[in-house]
Amino acid sequence: MKTDRSFFLDLLRIPSVTDDVPQVNRAVGAMRDWLCARGVFCETETMPDGREILYASVVEGERAPKLLLNAHLDVVPAPAALFEPRIDGDRILGRGTQDCKGNAFAAASALAALSGSGASVGAVFSTDEEEGGETSAVAAARHRATVLTAVLDGGAWSITYAQKGIASFRLVAKGRGGHSSEPWRFDNPIDKLLDGWARVRAAWPAIPEDEWHWGDSIAATVVRGGSVHNQIPDEAEMSVNVRYVHPGDEPRIEAFLRETSGLGVELRAACEPVFCDENAPAVAALRAAMAAAFNREIPMKRMQGATDARHFAGPGAAPVAIIGIEGGACHEEREWASLSSIDAYAGFLADYARTL
Repeated sequence: MKTDRSFFLDLLRIPSVTDDVPQVNRAVGAMRDWLCARGVFCETETMPDGREILYASVVEGERAPKLLLNAHLDVVPAPAALFEPRIDGDRILGRGTQDCKGNAFAAASALAALSGSGASVGAVFSTDEEEGGETSAVAAARHRATVLTAVLDGGAWSITYAQKGIASFRLVAKGRGGHSSEPWRFDNPIDKLLDGWARVRAAWPAIPEDEWHWGDSIAATVVRGGSVHNQIPDEAEMSVNVRYVHPGDEPRIEAFLRETSGLGVELRAACEPVFCDENAPAVAALRAAMAAAFNREIPMKRMQGATDARHFAGPGAAPVAIIGIEGGACHEEREWASLSSIDAYAGFLADYARTL
């Protein structure tokens, strides 16, 4: 299937960084206008902060389609140059090419191809996935699949059925500061913070060295302490990001951090791991259809990162499968996507929807 590359380039040029609501809404407007011009029915909902969510469907007013697609239009911050996409052979480079405007464009192209067909398929285009996905949570409460939800935010030529949970903690060291020329007179919280973090790193279980690295990981992400070079501060803090595999594990991890580090520990945010039934008939049917369409084996995978799949999964919900176009280096300056894979996934999704 040949997609509208010109529109895709225009979409990528919109710097829809998550916390820039006007630019995020600009991306929503561009996608809505493009879809409506092709006979796809669209509606938007506005969040309290003014942020818009876009829902599109082939059948007007259908809120519970057989197939529900999800992709996000917000991106992480980047230098201005990365919002001018470059094409190098089959690769398109720039912010959002893979994560996630390339996936959103594939979903939109499938809907456009199905216009007037009566196929029972819709799509939620969320706008804050990079900062928690509240827009997907709101949309998921109103739009639910009856057969399958496909979240387009994963690896290519595969189906992801599990993703780790995320817990963000704040570690705090308190001390007594003063002039740095006499450190022996004071209680340096930076030293306490670094010593506590060293104990945590030494005691943290090693990640299995297999293809999945399926175990709990921890990473320091933000460190703050002090304001001038010649003064010991009274307090220092560190943010750590934990990716964990067992639901309900936040209290255990918090207790481990507190006991091991000897520091103050505060859980700032968390979302549970997501496990979808890899043996569900709808997932098996999707896998078989992908294998036939792409002429390759479709492995079932688990992922380190998080997607908005957690908002569409749960008791009584249709199975959720995480799929995605081919690309790499998301959140990096070298982010890229395969143009031919966008065409392939758009065509596949349209053909698959016709079978439901």
